[in-house]
Amino acid sequence: MASEFAVSEVFSHKKSHSGTSSLAVPLQSSDQLGDHDDAYSEAQALLGDWLSSKLRLELEMDEEDDLMCSTEGRGPAALASPQPTTLNYDNFDDLYNCLAEEEEHIAVNTFLQDLMEQEVLDSGMMEELALDVGQTRKKFRDPVVTMEARHKQVRENRARREAERQRQQRESKAQQDAKEEAKRREREEETRKKQEARRQEEMVQQEMVRLRRQMEERRGLEQLVRQRERERVEGQRAAKSLWSAPTVSTKQKQQDTERKLYKEQKIQTMVHMSNLKCLQRNFSGWFSVVLDRRLRMGKAMALCDWKRKLRVWRAWQIVVWAGQKQREVVRTEEELRTKNRQCQLAVESDRRRLLRRCLNEWHLWCRMEREQRELLAQQQETRRKMAALINAASTGKLKTTATPAYQPIIAPPEASNQTETTEREGHYRSDTLTPDASAVYPDKMPLAHPTQAWQVTRRHVAPTAAELHGTRQRGEGSGPVCSKSTVSPGSRYENRHAAQQQIIMQQRKLLKEQQEQIVQLKEEQSMMGLELEMEKTAQVSQLLTQGGLRPKSHNLDPTEQRALRVTGEPDSQRTPPRKAVTRQTCPHPIITAMEARARQRTERRKEIEELKRKKEEEKLVRDCKVLCKIAANCNCLTKKCNQRSELFAG
Repeated sequence: MASEFAVSEVFSHKKSHSGTSSLAVPLQSSDQLGDHDDAYSEAQALLGDWLSSKLRLELEMDEEDDLMCSTEGRGPAALASPQPTTLNYDNFDDLYNCLAEEEEHIAVNTFLQDLMEQEVLDSGMMEELALDVGQTRKKFRDPVVTMEARHKQVRENRARREAERQRQQRESKAQQDAKEEAKRREREEETRKKQEARRQEEMVQQEMVRLRRQMEERRGLEQLVRQRERERVEGQRAAKSLWSAPTVSTKQKQQDTERKLYKEQKIQTMVHMSNLKCLQRNFSGWFSVVLDRRLRMGKAMALCDWKRKLRVWRAWQIVVWAGQKQREVVRTEEELRTKNRQCQLAVESDRRRLLRRCLNEWHLWCRMEREQRELLAQQQETRRKMAALINAASTGKLKTTATPAYQPIIAPPEASNQTETTEREGHYRSDTLTPDASAVYPDKMPLAHPTQAWQVTRRHVAPTAAELHGTRQRGEGSGPVCSKSTVSPGSRYENRHAAQQQIIMQQRKLLKEQQEQIVQLKEEQSMMGLELEMEKTAQVSQLLTQGGLRPKSHNLDPTEQRALRVTGEPDSQRTPPRKAVTRQTCPHPIITAMEARARQRTERRKEIEELKRKKEEEKLVRDCKVLCKIAANCNCLTKKCNQRSELFAG
């Protein structure tokens, strides 16, 4: 509505100036229409503010009657003010600004007047709300301040639009200046070209003048020559005229000849000038064509060079990518091949380890079965002897002299069981000790004769003192002969290579033997670990069987009780006893002492095995170092032998 009012106001003023009925002045830009729309939105905002603060205005009516009266008095004057006299504005912007200000002032005053005259609350509500007038007065905003802020915002928007319009005008002016500058440069270029053409034309004219001058000089010379010739001829003719009367026909002929020569020269000059003009025109066209072609050739060469470089770059990039891809494929294949090889080696190693473990377990099982059979045979033999002894004692056939000899046999079963168990444990410990453990206790543990092949060590095959003494005597007896036989090959220079080769072979053989010994030691270590595991399992099973079958063992004889504690076999695998013995209500103290000693022996055996394992590891490390040194010496000797063989060959 405000936009329509502003347009009507503009149209009314223009109508008064122009004197036409339906002629309207169009706005210069869309920004002016935007200003009118802003005025309309401003009026709507004012109306919303009044609706939010109408309660406060009604409460303040009584106190501001004078202000309202003054406002009512100013209302008609304000309404009449927007009808100014005829304004004489030369610019439309000034007219528009004046009309916008008047429109805003009229709209604000009109809305305020209408809203103040409207009755919103009745008297009862007024009385109820009159109690907290002082409190509500502080909660509402002053519409004058709001209107001032709105006016300020409108002015800022107008100023911003004005600045934007000025900026656009400056940009358009700069564009126009740039276009004018381009046109000026184009005119200067055309002027320069025209001046160049004019200069060339002047040069051609100067050349023509020079040629004309030369032709005139030549013509003057020719005329001078002809004049002299004519004078000579006239002299001759005058001389002849003395002899004869002069004739008029010869003079006429000479004049005709001169006229013809002059015409021919003039024609030749014109032909020459036309040829020069044609040459100049053709040369100018040829020169422009050459420049154009040279420019095109330069552009084509630059484009071709760029395309060639781009093609080479792409080809190089493709080659680099292909090389990277090929290297990646090769690296992946190598990794897969290495991984597959490692998997195969791991599978093969695991299979060998499993086979070796099974073989060791089988060996242990065979040995245990064999020892069990031997133990059963010994038990049967002991049982038979005890039965014979008991029969002899019962019949009275036993002699008094034989009593001390059989005193250990007639001893209580607990003592015999203890002695036999200790002897068996000592024998087993002496059998299972390795050379390293025996080396730790050389005085306390004598070397026992091995019963199995796996029990043979270096100490069993080591030479005795008598053998060493005999060998030394034999060496002293055959010393000179041996020295001769050993010195003779080395004394000769040509047999040194053979001697060194023999030494290398001996060292390699020794190295191989040491490697075999290391492998054997590792196998023995693994066997010992398996034995320890088997012993642990046997002890656990023995404890379980002793705990579960102890009440039944009270009805057995002492030999069967000892066999049960040693082997840990169930009662189903043993023969029934022939005679019953008195039952015992609790284990004998000797049995508990034997079990305690057995536990101590087991702990001691574990400590010995741990010490033995550590010594074996240290020995393996030392052997590896020695082998490395021997290998290095062998390599050095091999290199020296090769060098000497090359010297011999050279």
